[in-house]
Amino acid sequence: MIIDLINTKLITNNLKATTKEDVFIELANMLFEDSRITSTDIFLTDIEARELVSVTSTDGIAYPHAKSKAVKEPAIAIGVKREGIEYGDEDGIKPTLFFMIASPDNNADHHIYVLQELFGKFGEEFIEQIHNAKDEQHILNILTNS
Repeated sequence: MIIDLINTKLITNNLKATTKEDVFIELANMLFEDSRITSTDIFLTDIEARELVSVTSTDGIAYPHAKSKAVKEPAIAIGVKREGIEYGDEDGIKPTLFFMIASPDNNADHHIYVLQELFGKFGEEFIEQIHNAKDEQHILNILTNS
């Protein structure tokens, strides 16, 4: 369940990043600061390797994810960038919502279950609620109550 993977320390309502790579760094740093990963370098290498397989973004939502030996505890770091960031996806829509999923490398299907739960929430109303959220606690409430 998503509730077990997030808290307000893993959410930013205003990403400072201006590039895809900066988003990865900012969200990975949040995971590190919350003691969910042991190394941002190892985790970012795994995130970037996964991105080489296929771009993890669609319809304005990005979901970079990786199984990594750097993950101590599964988690999701969430960022909002209302003006969007160029991500290189085929639909040309700049993502405004970012869900970085950190899965332990020994849990083969963890990220699949998390993605399924997230995708079940995605829709215009959900995106609008997140964009209109006042703060990180509000975003957490939206994610856990929808």
